[in-house]
Parts: sequence; C-alpha cells; structure tokens
Amino acid sequence: AVPVTSGVPNLRAANWYRSEGQLVPGHRQNINCPIKLFFTIDTSETIALQQSPPGSLVESIKDFTRMFAQQLADEDYRGQIQITWSIGGLHFSQTQVTFSDITTRENFIRNLIRIKYLGKGTYIDCALKNMTYQMTQSSTSKDSVLFAVVITDGHVTGSPCGGIKMMADKARDQGIHVFSVAASRSIDEIGMREIAGSPTELFRDDYIVMEIVDGRAKLSTKSIDRIIKVMVMVKLAELDLLAAKEIQEIR
Repeated sequence: AVPVTSGVPNLRAANWYRSEGQLVPGHRQNINCPIKLFFTIDTSETIALQQSPPGSLVESIKDFTRMFAQQLADEDYRGQIQITWSIGGLHFSQTQVTFSDITTRENFIRNLIRIKYLGKGTYIDCALKNMTYQMTQSSTSKDSVLFAVVITDGHVTGSPCGGIKMMADKARDQGIHVFSVAASRSIDEIGMREIAGSPTELFRDDYIVMEIVDGRAKLSTKSIDRIIKVMVMVKLAELDLLAAKEIQEIR
C-alpha cells in the first residue's frame, strides 16, 4: 500500500507505475490528478442564531473554509503525480448566492469575504440542485473528479426542489462526491446522512466545523485533514492507482 502522510500519499520516495491497482517503484510516467471542489454553506437563521452574537457561527464557518482552502496546494510528486485544485462555492438559506465561481485557491479565499448570513428558512434540496448545476456546467477537464463539502445542520423549513435525498442522488448521478459536514453539534443527523455520498460512513463520518474541546469551542482541523485525505485517495482510486479498500484505511 502507498504510505499516507499529512493529507496526501507519500509518493516522493520513488518513481511509480500502475500495476494491478497499485503504485509500485519503476517506470516513470506523468499522471494528472485535477480535483474540483465546491463548498455549499448554510447561512440560514438556524445556523446564524446558534451562537451569540447572531452570525458568529457563520463567521466560524468562513474561518473553517478559509483554513480548508489554504491547505489545498497544487502538488507535483517528482514529475509523476500532478494534483491540481480548483474551488468554488455558494451559500444558502431559502435562496442561494454564489460567492465564488470555480477558480484558483487564491481567488476563492478572497471571495469568502462576500458571505453575509442570509437568515430566513432553509431549503437544502434547492442548494444541492444549484450546487450540482454549478459544478457540471463550468468548463473543466474531463479527468477532473468532483467533490462538494456541504456545511449545514441538516434542518430544513421546506423542500420545494424535491427533497434532500432526491437532489443528493442527482448530485451523485453526476459524479459528485458529497461530504456532509456539521456546523456544530446541533444537527438533524438524518438530514446530514441524506446529504452524504456513498458510502455514508466515509462521506459523513462525524465531520464538523466547531467542536467542543475542554469546554471551549474550537475549529476542527482534524475534519479538514481527514476530508482532504479522502479526496486524494478517491481520486487515486478512480485512476486505478489504489485499491478501494485502502481508502478505508485512512479513516
């Protein structure tokens, strides 16, 4: 198995080639690994009012998203494995606002300032529908693997777009792997699991923005690290560079 270090497999130690689902030392070849990531962020009233002052949890989510994006550096492993990232995002309540088209990491981080909490109700299904449209309509390499990070509490006030499950299934049908990330511990777990990709145990897996450590709220950098590891492993698995069972080993 390919050893895993901080966030990505350790492929620097040697030249690698494909052999029965494994990377093994030997022949040098170039392998492109473009990854497209889209953040879908709940800024409805149930999120905005969870912490005092109102809107402070939204600011924490922005900080989490910024930290996440800052870790997504393009990587070139000795000329063989080129992992490149493009990132976009929207935030939502009853409506959706695209705060960043899919772009570079640097542009995405600058665009985060555009997020201002919307308040009102929560239509997660419509947010997933818009997310899927944004990810599949933008021009991209056909080799890109698609990931979405949906940050919410799983609570809805309506489902005018067909419901969470229907829209999550449509996202999966379009090849989007969806991570379901809780804003805090105040959640509807059924809704959170409906959002998540398959297998649920991999794409839900208790990911969270704000966790309580020693009685104090703290951003969960552990969740960021775990999600990035899964994204890289899924991409390598799709290229037949890793056996699917190895993805489970990083959890």
